[in-house]
Amino acid sequence: MTQTITPTPRLALWILLLGNFIIGTGVLLPAGLLNELVAAFAISPARAGQLLFAGGLVVGIGAPVLAGLTSRIDRRLLLTLALLIYAAGHLGSALASGFELQILIRAFTVIGAAVFTPQAAATAGLLVPPEKRAGAIAFIFIGWSAAAVAGIPLGGLLASLFDWRLVYGLMGGLSLLVAVAVWFTLRPGLFVTPLGLRSWIQALGSPVLLAVFAVTLLSMSGQFTMFGYIAPILKDGFGATPSHVAAAFAIVGVAGVFGNSLASRVVAQLGITRVIDIALFALCLGFAGFALAWGHFPLAMVAASFWGLGSFSSNSLQQSRLVALAPNLAAATVALNTSVVYLGQSLGAVVGGRLVDKGLMAWSPVAALVFLAAALFMSWLAARLGGVRSS
Repeated sequence: MTQTITPTPRLALWILLLGNFIIGTGVLLPAGLLNELVAAFAISPARAGQLLFAGGLVVGIGAPVLAGLTSRIDRRLLLTLALLIYAAGHLGSALASGFELQILIRAFTVIGAAVFTPQAAATAGLLVPPEKRAGAIAFIFIGWSAAAVAGIPLGGLLASLFDWRLVYGLMGGLSLLVAVAVWFTLRPGLFVTPLGLRSWIQALGSPVLLAVFAVTLLSMSGQFTMFGYIAPILKDGFGATPSHVAAAFAIVGVAGVFGNSLASRVVAQLGITRVIDIALFALCLGFAGFALAWGHFPLAMVAASFWGLGSFSSNSLQQSRLVALAPNLAAATVALNTSVVYLGQSLGAVVGGRLVDKGLMAWSPVAALVFLAAALFMSWLAARLGGVRSS
């Protein structure tokens, strides 16, 4: 008689974390490969940045729509299909010859991301008792942090040493392996409660929630004005080598993990709103420092560490802030916030691309600072509206 391995919640959560690592690496990968893509297709950095714009736009619009359309599908099947789409898209990118085709494939590929990340969070909540759901969801999002710390720097370094097509091929193969792992570790029969139209209307009709969404939009726009083009910015503005670029991604990522860990420890004492404001202020310091340190790589990396300190912590705490504001609307608000994250990436890619295209690369950190200052103001406004509690 053949023995079968019974899936356990602990193993399933680890596989979902690994899935988020793959998703996060793939979403951010064009930023790490930008210099190689510019050289390969003989295009401008702004043109290459359209990969980030297209991906962010598809996920931003698709995440809440797909959440509604797929709510009746078994989570094991849905998450496996999402990763298979991701695998097919990255393998297609490795083989595609023209840049226009790359953009079309990118739009298809990120459908997998639009489904996987929010639905993996919902699935994690189904695997554990109610009192452990928040911790389970936070645990699987470590995968995104790991993508920033290891996935993007490693991808960029491999592209500079070997070939960017190899990196896309590896991403496709890894996505396929994780899809198989998801299928064999998640139990069948996991379904989420469908979201009704009333939940969406309530979430979009609240001034306080809209103000919090604006914080996410402005924060992500500012970060991707810089992050999306950090490879050409460091190359042309700082004379950085591919190793320096990989190190910069790693510095931001490691600082982000540290900042997120620190925020989680002090949030109970200081309150969600105050910690978010501190994180946004750290981002402001990072971009201001980057502008002042223009041309001096070591000083810019000190500034980049402040950027990292605020990035992960502000993003993760925004989710907690929305849940604290309207617990009964959490499924809708978290899905919408995910959408806004990617729309912010698209907006930042457009702004950063225009600056790079017009030879105003040195103004990128200034533009990012303006976005972050506006995010800080919107966070203050959300608190003033009375709906955001500090704890």
